[in-house]
Amino acid sequence: MENIKFITEKSPRIDKLINNLYENMPEIESARGVLVTESYRETEDLPIIKRRSRAFSHILKNIPITIRDNELIVGSATLAPRGCQVFPEYSYEWLEAEFDTVETRAADPFYISEKTKAELRAVYPYWKGKTTSDLAKSNMAPEAYAAFTKHGMFTPGNYFYNGIGHVNVDYAKILKSGYRGVIDEAERAISKLNITDPDYVQRKNFLDAVIESAESVIGYAKRYAELALELLEKEPSPFRRMELARIAENCARVPEFGAESFYQACQSFWFVQLLLQVESSGHSISPGRFDQYMYPYYKKDIERGSITTEAV
Repeated sequence: MENIKFITEKSPRIDKLINNLYENMPEIESARGVLVTESYRETEDLPIIKRRSRAFSHILKNIPITIRDNELIVGSATLAPRGCQVFPEYSYEWLEAEFDTVETRAADPFYISEKTKAELRAVYPYWKGKTTSDLAKSNMAPEAYAAFTKHGMFTPGNYFYNGIGHVNVDYAKILKSGYRGVIDEAERAISKLNITDPDYVQRKNFLDAVIESAESVIGYAKRYAELALELLEKEPSPFRRMELARIAENCARVPEFGAESFYQACQSFWFVQLLLQVESSGHSISPGRFDQYMYPYYKKDIERGSITTEAV
């Protein structure tokens, strides 16, 4: 440890990214809300587990993507640096009621364009009576719901309006074998199913949904690889061209396959973390022991000289 030199100066790249992040106020976008609604409208005859995987797939194939200047790790749920998507399958009425005040409210103001308002107003009617909030309320007497909320016995704002979150997924598994490994595992499990088992259909549907979701993530990463190559063709800076080529190389490999470097491990981790939020916007999705599962890739790169402790 005595040979390691610690960096105390911050890279100018970080300041540029931070300035870009805080240059504008947070912004609400409609793309995910429109896409999830399109999918659910088309899959009403499917089991719910397949409707969810199909919706996830539709979102990842069609949601707009961007690679911002100075980024080395890519992937964003929104085009705006401080943007947010909406999740009408959980709830929508509270936001619809604030369309004209959300930008000027005292706490947590968000910009929302007239175009976004119109797009969301067009899809919200589909969800009336179909949200998870509606389902939760239907299982409680109205007077009980009002009393529980008033006295703080639960906080519907956290659990009705988005995914519950509070999970810690197996990042190390994806870093090691990628989503292709997950697909292989699911296919092996399908091959062992017995069609005469009482839960065959339920298990088969779940495994099919796992495969569809994993394939969607792979396709999403490859969209970034293609975008990086498109930007590279137009980029005048040789240094940024080199960075974009590396981004394309990384996204073409991870998270489909296991990471081969610390850089790829960082990119793979970020895709997992990002897409957990795209799927359900859950609170408190912890990266867990980031140091433990990332260290082998860092150590390997140090040993082969790919990175040094003096690099910023």
